[in-house]
Amino acid sequence: MENKYEIRTKRVFDRISSSSDAFLITNIKNIKYLTGFSGSFGIALVTWKGCYLFVDFRYFEQAKKEVKAEVLCFKNLWIDELKKIVNDMQIKRLSFEVTCSYEAFLKLKDNIQIELIPQYYIVEKERAVKDEEEIRNIKEAIKIAESAFLRIKNIIKEGNTEKNIARSLENEIKKESDTLPFPIIVASGENSSMPHWRFSDRTLKRGDFVIIDWGAEYNGYFCDMTRTFIIGEASEKQKEIYELVNNANMQAIKACKADTLAKEIDAAARNLIKQFDYDDKFGHATGHGVGLDIHEFPKINSESEENIKEGMVFTIEPGVYIEGFGGVRIEDMVLVRENSVEILTNLPRDLEIL
Repeated sequence: MENKYEIRTKRVFDRISSSSDAFLITNIKNIKYLTGFSGSFGIALVTWKGCYLFVDFRYFEQAKKEVKAEVLCFKNLWIDELKKIVNDMQIKRLSFEVTCSYEAFLKLKDNIQIELIPQYYIVEKERAVKDEEEIRNIKEAIKIAESAFLRIKNIIKEGNTEKNIARSLENEIKKESDTLPFPIIVASGENSSMPHWRFSDRTLKRGDFVIIDWGAEYNGYFCDMTRTFIIGEASEKQKEIYELVNNANMQAIKACKADTLAKEIDAAARNLIKQFDYDDKFGHATGHGVGLDIHEFPKINSESEENIKEGMVFTIEPGVYIEGFGGVRIEDMVLVRENSVEILTNLPRDLEIL
């Protein structure tokens, strides 16, 4: 019986087989997806016979334990092992990932005299549809992130600093999560109008918006979520903007259906915000896929022609950002099922004044 990695490898090979004899994989996350290898460096070759993994001495024993594909240990250069297989299997046309480094491309070009064919995001698009094991891993990452947040929520208050809140949340996440998917964002007051602000020594003040964007990891799979709060008391304008973003979030989630174009989900959020003349204050995408990477396919933006499929997991994160005033972002993760959408994040979305 084929294991999941053999099935994935066959699917990938089928996608390139009409144009190539083999496919060289250099993206380490794609290698993990196809082989289960968890090391930080390796090269994989997908062929009609299956998958080969090239590693150096540091990872040879580990790879043999983790990987069911054939593992080859190179002493000097991986290109030497690749050349042997290319010659033995009489490979004439070799695909490679367009994201490979220029150094890797030059090694191919200068050492192997065969036709080289660039491939655009073949494995990444396979990764966009999650199986049930991947979904369980993502759900576990969400549990870790949400429980860590709830343990520090009481320190989000007037007088504390962005930095202290961020560090406290990071420490709680790391009690259960091996890595952070991305640096935590804690953006208060005027800083909250900058979507990718990190944090500073700024002290939270009464009337501040506070955006907190964080995530966690489980078995190599990530999660990503954002909540916005107001400290002490909220103005009518703050309440209106929060309600608008919250409604845009819900409208976009309702639009998440199989066989829908990703740009239609983006439009569901963007058009509502545009009705209130804040379209120029919402300058980023409505969402992005999450899995082995924190940003992967599908892309939920106004230009995306991607077709949403059952099993896709992605964020919905509309926002409104007003320079000198502050901003609001509400980010949830969703899973598209055959005839429904499942909201994976569980924290409340209604306005909370802390």
